Amino acid sequence: MISVVLIVFAGAEKGVAYMEKKLEELERLSQEDAVTGLLNRRGGVKRIEELIKEYNNKTGALIMLDGDYFKKINSSYGHQNGELVIKECARQVQEWFSDAGVVFRLGADEFIVFYANSDVDSVRAKILGFTKKKKVAKVSEGIEVPFTFSAGVAMYPECGIDFEELMNHADIALYNAKLEGRACFRLYSDGMMIPNREQFMFDIDEMAKGMPGGFFVYEAGGDERLLYISDSIVRLFKCDSDMDFRQHVGNSFRGMVHPDDIKMVEETIRHQQFSTEGNENHTDYVRYRIVCKDGSEKRVDDFGRLVHDNTFGDVYYVFLLDLDDRIFGGRSLL
Repeated sequence: MISVVLIVFAGAEKGVAYMEKKLEELERLSQEDAVTGLLNRRGGVKRIEELIKEYNNKTGALIMLDGDYFKKINSSYGHQNGELVIKECARQVQEWFSDAGVVFRLGADEFIVFYANSDVDSVRAKILGFTKKKKVAKVSEGIEVPFTFSAGVAMYPECGIDFEELMNHADIALYNAKLEGRACFRLYSDGMMIPNREQFMFDIDEMAKGMPGGFFVYEAGGDERLLYISDSIVRLFKCDSDMDFRQHVGNSFRGMVHPDDIKMVEETIRHQQFSTEGNENHTDYVRYRIVCKDGSEKRVDDFGRLVHDNTFGDVYYVFLLDLDDRIFGGRSLL
């Protein structure tokens, strides 16, 4: 009888150990992000709170990272490829900030980095290097997708003594970084502009649809490759789709301009951009003809601006107005 009890007890002990192991595994999984393998919000916040207690009298920093234009990556390359980009984002964040106390995925393309014992100069140098570093993710068919991050930084304990307060201030700093051009960072300070969330509710495609003319973006150098075109540009050229238009013009700004006008157009833009005194805003204006897919010609006014994009380098943003479209009370603009 005694031997039977011992056998039962031994079996129960193994069962308890097994259950404890399973519970530990479940607890670990509950704190792990399923896509990236990083800590999730639950696990990350818990670890940060532990570090704040451990380094109570030390200076630290909470960095909030947010991917720039990630929704565009999803819509351009598909959600499956978007997930591959997220994984690469996570890998690079974890690698770059490997010396931080905590790195976790907040959600979507947002990540939190927490330094438990670091000064503001070290944090500034670290985040500057990361936001300026060129980052690329390889997706299906070997396509390389460039991506950038904006960041907001809140110093501990100056900007907060717990996670929620630090994150709130880092979020405000991040908002200001987004407003100032993205692919940069801002340190939180009193008096920073409070987020106006409606500012980012407007989508470039929706705005382009509402413009009284066409809008497109092209690279300033090389083949002057078209990076973005609005639906109104497709209609202006009497094409059936985005792809149809790009094939019609050879996916280049040069292909949009009438062959007899291209030399004049490029010389005019070059002169206005680089030889006109006082043109600090790098704007230009030129009038030329375009050739539609059906062979008809149209006159357009081209209002351009040369800007530097952190992903694509120097690019032109262009607003195109169809001069032959009677939009003002049935009267031509001329």
